[in-house]
Amino acid sequence: MFVYIIAIALSMTFAYYAYNAKGIEQLKSTYRTLCILTFLPMTFVSVIRYEVGTDWPIYKEYFHMINQGVDKFNEPLFNLLNRVVYLFTHHSWALFAVCAFIICYFTFRAFMEQSINPAYSILIFVLSGDYFNSQNQIRQAMAMAIFLYAMKYIKSRELIKYVVWIVIAGLIHASAFIYLPVYFLYGKKINAKLLGLIYAAIVVFLPVMNKVMVFVVSKTRYNWYFDSAYNMNEFYKLGFLVTSFFMVVTLFYYYYGQKHWKKKSEEGAECEDYEYNLMTYLYYFAAVSVLFSAAIPQMIRITTALSIVTPFLFPRMMVREHKRNRRLVLYALVTGVFFVKILYDVLHNGWYDAVPYQTIFSRLF
Repeated sequence: MFVYIIAIALSMTFAYYAYNAKGIEQLKSTYRTLCILTFLPMTFVSVIRYEVGTDWPIYKEYFHMINQGVDKFNEPLFNLLNRVVYLFTHHSWALFAVCAFIICYFTFRAFMEQSINPAYSILIFVLSGDYFNSQNQIRQAMAMAIFLYAMKYIKSRELIKYVVWIVIAGLIHASAFIYLPVYFLYGKKINAKLLGLIYAAIVVFLPVMNKVMVFVVSKTRYNWYFDSAYNMNEFYKLGFLVTSFFMVVTLFYYYYGQKHWKKKSEEGAECEDYEYNLMTYLYYFAAVSVLFSAAIPQMIRITTALSIVTPFLFPRMMVREHKRNRRLVLYALVTGVFFVKILYDVLHNGWYDAVPYQTIFSRLF
C-alpha cells in the first residue's frame, strides 16, 4: 500500500508546482518538466505491476487467444493493440504495461490541461477508485481516459475532433459511444428542481422501470450477463448513498455559485460556468444509473463511465464556495466521503485486487 501512497504524494506535489508555473513564459520548460514528473510516479507503479488487478487473468488469457486466432474481443482496436504487442513479445505483462501507459498519459494530460486544481484532481482520481479500476477494466479505462482528454474539444466546440477521439475510444471499448451525445449538453443551464423531480419519479417507479430495463438489455448482445457470474443481483447501497449525496451537493453549488461566484463577461453580464454544468449533468446521470444496479448486471460500468468527470467536477465545485473556512470544510467532507467509500469497496466488497502489490521484477528475479 505504501508504494501507492508515495506515488500519489509525488504526483500531487509535482502537479501543484506545475500548476503554479503554468502560463508563465519564463517557466515554460520548467512547467513541461513538472508535468512529466507528475505523470511518472503513478504511471510507473501501474506499468511495472504484475498480476495486480482482478481482471489480470482474463486479459492474460485473451492476449494469447487473440494472437492464436482462438477468440477475440468485439472491439477491433484493442484486438489490434494485442497483436502489435505480440509482435515484440509473447509475455502478456507487456500488454498491461502498454495499456497502463496509455491510460495514464491521456488522464494526466487531461488533468494538466483542463483541471483548475490538478493536484486535487489526482487525489479524487485515486479516492474515487478510478485509478485502481484502471488496473482492472483496462479496455474501458483506456476509453474513459481518451474521453477525459477529448473533453477539451467540447469546450472549444470542435465537433469533428471530439467525434474522432470518441470513435477511437469506442473501438477500444464500446461503452465510449455513450459519450457522443455529451458534446450537445455543453451550453445548457441546470434546472435542479426538474432534475430532482425526475430522480424522485425514477425512485418511485423503479420496480417497473427495472423490468423495462431488463427487457431492453435482454434484447441486446449483452443479454449473456444475466446468466453469468456477473449477475450478482445486489443493489449497490453505498454507491447509491454517495452518488445521491454528491448529486445534491453539486446541484446545490450550482445555485450557490450563481449567487456568490458569478462569472462576468467583458460587458459585465452574468455568465454560466458551462463546464461545471456539463459535468454536473454527467454526475447526475451516473447517480441515476446506480438505481438500476440490482436489475442490470455490470451497471456499475455505466456509473463509472459517467462519473469519470469527478476529478474535474469537484475542484470546480470548491471554487464556487466563496468563504475560505467553509471551502476547507467542503474539501474535508468530499475527501472524507471518497476515502470511506474506497475503504468499503476494497475491504468489504473486495474490489480492485490492488493489494498486495507486486512488480514484474519479482517475476523475473
